[in-house]
Amino acid sequence: MDQNNRNFDFTKQAADYLRKVSKDDGLCSDIGSSHAHMLVAAALGYNSRKAMLDDPKGPYTKSQWLNQTAKHVEKIRAAILRMKGAYVRPEHAPEIARIIQDGLTPACCECGEHNIDNLPIGYVEHGDDADWVCASCSVDDTQYGTCHCCGDHVVYTVEQLDAKGLCSEHHGEFDLDPEEEEDYESYIEYLEIH
Repeated sequence: MDQNNRNFDFTKQAADYLRKVSKDDGLCSDIGSSHAHMLVAAALGYNSRKAMLDDPKGPYTKSQWLNQTAKHVEKIRAAILRMKGAYVRPEHAPEIARIIQDGLTPACCECGEHNIDNLPIGYVEHGDDADWVCASCSVDDTQYGTCHCCGDHVVYTVEQLDAKGLCSEHHGEFDLDPEEEEDYESYIEYLEIH
């Protein structure tokens, strides 16, 4: 599925991810689909999936940035206590919150990993859609790099950076005008003499 598709439901992705990872990691043997959706809604601050979907102010299930708001561990704990026949226990709430945050994060466009530390590619504003990349894949300097001005928290494709390692926003940032260049050369000459 294309996570840049405006109809992509990140909450469903997170519920499916929670079911898979909690079983693979041995957290619990089986979380049913309805319980998983209930836990995702709780992580986003709702008492039920229906309440989340009925809220006209969001969380906008199609947002790539939901992972940043899924921090309601106490709501998860309360949701677990309301569940009948659940395979998960209230003390699992912090781990479930982490798994949900990973599951709400767009997958790495290279390896498909979901991790809250994945970053969007390029300088994008909160709420914008983008391809995302994980930390492991972003270290491939033949594919990705960082702008010297933006810092390490923004990842670019190498095509988005100029030969000096600057993004389009900072292109020419360190270029000197003729007067500055003359001053710089004079300073170097001064240092060489003294």
